[in-house]
Amino acid sequence: MMTNSHEQNRMWLLETLEYLENFSRLDEDYCGDRAYESKAVSYQHAVVRDGRYRVVFLGAFNVGKSTALNAFLGGSYLPMDIEECTSRLTFIQRGDRMQLLLSLDTAASRHEIEALERALAAVPVIVESEGNPLQISVLCQDQNPDSMRRALEPLITVLADEAFPHLSSLREKTESLILCLPEEALQDDLVLIDTPGVHSISETRQKITYDIIEHCHLVIAFVDSAFVGNIHDLNFIKRIITCRDRRVFFVLNKADKLENDEIDPRGTFGPAGQLVETFRRNDIPDHSDIFFLSGYRALSALELDQKRLSFEEALADNKLMLPTSILERLEHSDTPEEDLSAFLMGQSRFPLLKERLMDYLINENKSNAVFTRAARFVYERASDYLITISNTLALARNPEKFIELKENRDLLNNQMATIRTEVDSILVRYNIQFHGGQQDEVFGPGYDAHLRAQLTVPLIESEIIQPLLDWLRKKGQLKEIRQGNFHPLAAQLEHEVDVFITGVIKKLRAVIETNEKRTSEEVSRQISRARELRAALSEPERLVNVAWDAAQSEEKNVFGSAGAGLNTFTGKSISSVIPAVGAAIGVGVGGFMGTIRGWVARFAWSEERWIKKIMPVLRQETHKLLMQETQEESASESVLTMLLNYSQRRGEAFEQAMRKELEHVIETVQQECESLLSREMEIRREQDTIIERLKPKEAKLQSIRERAEVMAEEDPETSIYE
Repeated sequence: MMTNSHEQNRMWLLETLEYLENFSRLDEDYCGDRAYESKAVSYQHAVVRDGRYRVVFLGAFNVGKSTALNAFLGGSYLPMDIEECTSRLTFIQRGDRMQLLLSLDTAASRHEIEALERALAAVPVIVESEGNPLQISVLCQDQNPDSMRRALEPLITVLADEAFPHLSSLREKTESLILCLPEEALQDDLVLIDTPGVHSISETRQKITYDIIEHCHLVIAFVDSAFVGNIHDLNFIKRIITCRDRRVFFVLNKADKLENDEIDPRGTFGPAGQLVETFRRNDIPDHSDIFFLSGYRALSALELDQKRLSFEEALADNKLMLPTSILERLEHSDTPEEDLSAFLMGQSRFPLLKERLMDYLINENKSNAVFTRAARFVYERASDYLITISNTLALARNPEKFIELKENRDLLNNQMATIRTEVDSILVRYNIQFHGGQQDEVFGPGYDAHLRAQLTVPLIESEIIQPLLDWLRKKGQLKEIRQGNFHPLAAQLEHEVDVFITGVIKKLRAVIETNEKRTSEEVSRQISRARELRAALSEPERLVNVAWDAAQSEEKNVFGSAGAGLNTFTGKSISSVIPAVGAAIGVGVGGFMGTIRGWVARFAWSEERWIKKIMPVLRQETHKLLMQETQEESASESVLTMLLNYSQRRGEAFEQAMRKELEHVIETVQQECESLLSREMEIRREQDTIIERLKPKEAKLQSIRERAEVMAEEDPETSIYE
């Protein structure tokens, strides 16, 4: 029910935004800048359409991640054998037809495409490479999960290089894969992301850490229930929770191998208790959800229901570990297949995980505010369009009001000028906080000063260098570093830098967002004032008495009137800075780690001497990576330079969005006034025709506004600015 309601709201928003876009582009009764309005509505439509929930699946090799994913998909689409573990990022989403899309870094050659066709010759698929040179499509003709799994094997499995050496060059060009499935089990606005093992190649891990995780809504981390105390890459998990601020569901898979008294999702004993203790020892927040799962049993139950697994095959499968009592019960059952499927699904605990996942995404996930923002945007736009319809209807019903409207035209223009002056003053105060400076009693240090205060040598020393030094001096640490060819040192340094920079970015964002939110609210009040004046065009006597009251302003803004529009173009102009900064950190750490690896490995020093030799290099290069400012175009940007550029772009985009929306609203008011006056003769002459034409539009827009109001009220605490 919850999922259906969510999907119904999404479909209604998409249909309504399409209607509003067509109205602003084509309807003869729309008054305003058609290009601007159409662009704003089109952008909001794209946000809802593309605003899919992204769930990332993480896990080391052989923890049963792919099997569990197949259970979510409702079939064995992904390779599952131990030697077939995933080695490529794979995005899985709903599609009109079953196909695999290869996203390439560089265009594939004709030889590489032919090699792929030969590798898949025995699979009922069609390879298409026309159109986009950076994409290859593999269309599954029989819509069978087995066919898709066979098509994936040469492309994503760990042993593909050995089994399909002629495809190695194409695999190297493949950045990621998109698996499109026309399955009812997969919601239209849900994307599942299958990742390689978390201790896999560094380049892929960089992308997961700074790009994939940054843009996901939930992380599901799979752990083998038999080896809970030996989780790989705890720093990686810690960074997901603390630095990326993402919710993590920990799934203890292969729970069918546990005794019933070992299963405790509360984490007080058994494997879950070990997991919580591991969190505590490594300073990882332990508020994550913990689930027990048998992905294999869940998938077997689904395939029994779909007749892809026979009853006899299930009974003969020793991996299902069917109890004797169940086998005896099945012998006397009238519906043994259904009973076995129900038993396996219940024992798998899969329904609990799936229900909790959807409940979190729809009801708890902050990014679900996209629906609330869209509903407020729809409410605002429908109200806007209604003003024009209502004004025209009122004048058509009482044409004598045209006389009063003409008399008050100058008053209207004067009030528009006053609003523009007020907003100019608001933006002056905004710019003082943005660029720094002082005017009258308003003072602001500026975004740059806030940032530089967080990126100082003493802070880098205390927050990065000293923790790294403490880590290096742990017993046996240098031995592990040398045995790992210095990869552990690189990972630890990257971790310390990531934690520090994440804190810097959070503080910078807090400063920027506080300034933007205050400014947005002040500008919104002035824009609402302009709309109030516009609504009074059909009652000219009100124009004289429209006095702005702060309490009235709050009431008019309850659904973010103006706020939705103000943030439309700001959000479009500025994307997250995390992926770019993360890439810079990864490349920078990898670069100077190579230098250390090159000269330190040749000397057999004592541990303390090693540390004394290593630390000055790490300190110098870390300062350079984070703080160096250079004018040379060829030099790579430091993190400081990237963040300075980000804050500059964001500040400029925000101010531009404020001015654009204000001018749009003011021009619409003035344009509507002139339009109504110019149509006086037409409206007087065709009263009845105009009234009959506008009444259905009025009813439609009122209906849209009422439903949008209900949707917006469902989440009243969500700020339009979030």
